[in-house]
Amino acid sequence: MRIRNTSSPTGLWVRILTLTGALLFTQACVKGEAGDDDESAAKADSTKTDSTKVKKDDKKKKKVDEGVPVKVMEVALGEISDYVQHTSTIEAEAAIDVYAQATGLVSEVIVEEGDHVIVGQILAKLIDDELRLGADEARVNYQKLASKFKRAEGLYERNLMSREDFEQQKFTVEESRIRWDRSKLSLDHASVRAPVAGVISERAVKLGDRISPSNKLFSLVDLKSLIAQVHVPGRDMRFILKGQSAEVTTDFLPGETFKGHVERISPVVDPGSGTFKVTLELKDDSSRLRPGMFITAHIVTATHETAVLVPKKAIVYDDGFPHVFVVNDSTATRVRLDIGFEDSENLEILDGTKQGDRIVIVGQNGLKDQAKIRVIDGPGLRIPAKPDSTELEEKAS
Repeated sequence: MRIRNTSSPTGLWVRILTLTGALLFTQACVKGEAGDDDESAAKADSTKTDSTKVKKDDKKKKKVDEGVPVKVMEVALGEISDYVQHTSTIEAEAAIDVYAQATGLVSEVIVEEGDHVIVGQILAKLIDDELRLGADEARVNYQKLASKFKRAEGLYERNLMSREDFEQQKFTVEESRIRWDRSKLSLDHASVRAPVAGVISERAVKLGDRISPSNKLFSLVDLKSLIAQVHVPGRDMRFILKGQSAEVTTDFLPGETFKGHVERISPVVDPGSGTFKVTLELKDDSSRLRPGMFITAHIVTATHETAVLVPKKAIVYDDGFPHVFVVNDSTATRVRLDIGFEDSENLEILDGTKQGDRIVIVGQNGLKDQAKIRVIDGPGLRIPAKPDSTELEEKAS
């Protein structure tokens, strides 16, 4: 059976055109929707950018308004001294070398370096057998002659002995007593004793040494009597007086200060160096200073009891001149200072600031004159402070 195609060419073209138009219409609709989405996204991004910029601007403005964080203190009155500074080494006022007073072999060394000794304490002993026998012999001889003289006294009282014989026996007894005393003294010298109280600083003898009175056995120092001799230029002679106080520091004991005073002043200037010798007596209740320590001595020459004081940590230097930042409300004003005395911590202010002024003591290194500040109380602000935030924000913009 045959099927006949009844479709005409015209109808086929109509159907093709219809399908093509529908397809084009669909693509146009899709593009339109996509365009709307892109525009919406762009608007959203634009809004977000504007919001971020506003927040940054607000933050920037807030930071500028708050100012630089600093710490402040109030200027007060206090005592400050002027001084002459010199270096020296500590010495013991009583430093003694101990020698033997007898000749012989050392049988015992009793003390060592660093030991504390008292007056008369035995430091070492010599072999004393022969000396001990000699002392015993002298004792027995004296006792024998003394007994004989006692009998002679009875005879002399009864006129049975001449005066000449009696006096001869008396002298003989006295001589034997002296020989006994000398032998006891020689025996005692076999024990080497400390002439003063102090500390053994050196031991120069050992067991078995043969020694004589020319041999040094020990060195002894008295740590309770320490001095330091400083050589002051002649031009400063008029400032130094006996009894003036002094402060002493040493790198061996960092952070500690010891007291002293001027004990002696030499009236003679050394023509070679142009200096005169000043002896300081040091006070050390803690017994921590030692002879030989290198020290720095500050001899106080004058004292101002009610001076305007500013701590050195608050000072900033500009062109070599000292300045501080004085706080007025939320503004820091840079002020040049005229200074007087100074010590390790403070400066005396003659002009520039006064008692009661509030000055910046932490954070001043990054400040400019008339900078806005924010006072911080308590711990937490580092030294040195960061640069002025006002200046940083101006550069960033």
